[in-house]
Amino acid sequence: MIMRNVKLLMGLVLATAITNMSGCSATKTVKPPKDKPVKYRVQTDTKKTKKITKLFDTWAEKGLKAKQADVVVVKLKPKAVVVRKPAVKRVVQRPSPQKRREVKLYVQPKNTYKTPSYRAPVRNIRYASLSGDYASNNQTKSFINTMASKHGFDRGYLNYLFSNAKATPFLKRMAYADSFGRKRTSKRKPLAGRWNRYRGNFLTERTISKGVQFYRQNRVALQRAEDLYGVPKEYILGIIGVETRYGGNVGKNRAIDALSAMGFNNPRRGKYFRSELEAYLLMTRKERLDPLKPMASYAGALGLSQFMPSNIKRYAVDHDRSGSVNLWTPTDAIGSIANYFKKHGWKTGGTVAVKANSVNTRYRTLKTGFKSSHSLTRLRNKGVSARHLGNISGKASLIKLNTYSGDELWLGGHNFYVITRYNHSSHYAMAVHQLAGAIKGRIGGRSIIRQASTDIDLKKALVALSE
Repeated sequence: MIMRNVKLLMGLVLATAITNMSGCSATKTVKPPKDKPVKYRVQTDTKKTKKITKLFDTWAEKGLKAKQADVVVVKLKPKAVVVRKPAVKRVVQRPSPQKRREVKLYVQPKNTYKTPSYRAPVRNIRYASLSGDYASNNQTKSFINTMASKHGFDRGYLNYLFSNAKATPFLKRMAYADSFGRKRTSKRKPLAGRWNRYRGNFLTERTISKGVQFYRQNRVALQRAEDLYGVPKEYILGIIGVETRYGGNVGKNRAIDALSAMGFNNPRRGKYFRSELEAYLLMTRKERLDPLKPMASYAGALGLSQFMPSNIKRYAVDHDRSGSVNLWTPTDAIGSIANYFKKHGWKTGGTVAVKANSVNTRYRTLKTGFKSSHSLTRLRNKGVSARHLGNISGKASLIKLNTYSGDELWLGGHNFYVITRYNHSSHYAMAVHQLAGAIKGRIGGRSIIRQASTDIDLKKALVALSE
């Protein structure tokens, strides 16, 4: 008899709570045990009155006291995942109220984990199981286990992240192309003018003008980077211009989406991109960033400098001395690029590349590209020479560029090879070199120096120009 009265009393309390909630009034209810959500059967009759019958032991039998809490009642199909939003009261009606179905009623305390504004991973937070585009991906599940056991990430938190990661059609195509490459139907000779077309993407009036403007806005950081690392400011500007058009294009994909697609859908290089995804999650935890927000290239490169996540740990520097590294700010990107070149062996004052010419076609028997290395004597014997070698001595790489008018020859020094450590391409390094030269020609005038005299040492600038 006592138990029956207790059940009736609890039924009245819960019915009153639901009625108050539908009227947007304050709700008094009881707090469930930690980490154990209570299941209810929600029944709606023809008069649309709500009746709740508890399936398990009542809280009263466990001696729990009633406390203020935020209550969310959601009517969904069986086995559906309920998305909880603390401090929001709502009742979602099902289209067929006559049918009786079992759902979950979650009672959440205040100040719980908020997805859009979190600052650091919260441990011991229960989330739904892995869902979304990677729910059935075994590599994703294995990666979650590794991150939880190796680095102490909460499994529920990782389930939440990868449930929100999207495998877009574009990223799937990029992962497939990276894994299998493009199929060549025939062995046709490449069309002439490959260098002209590549160069036309970067050596434009708009890009050069934006480079000059970027220099004027960040000349203090550029000068300090040149003094600290010995890398000329124009080559730092050349990298930022080629990579992101001076911040105008830092990527159109979320980093979590790009790295997940390349890591979990790439048989050839999936291991490499999973290691980059690991570095990315560690970086966001250290810098207290939201992993779902940063944008990146389709391969996961980040910031104005387009560093891969593993390179952020190795080469990124806090150039603005703010206490944290942020490659989306110009100052930290500038210092990090200069440090990257320095760590890869940049020689201060070294010649990058010089234009060469040939009196015959015997050079075609030589290996070309940034990996090639030929003595100057051998190059002369093959008919290749340059009017001004700068400080290139001993050996040089022979760079052959395919243009509409024929082969264009250059001799690359040690620093040309250093630029290719950023991107393993002779075209890339030459585009950086020529963009750097174009910007230096614009900012080399005395008028620009007078404008900058309030920020940098005028004497040092004049000495640099005279060299």
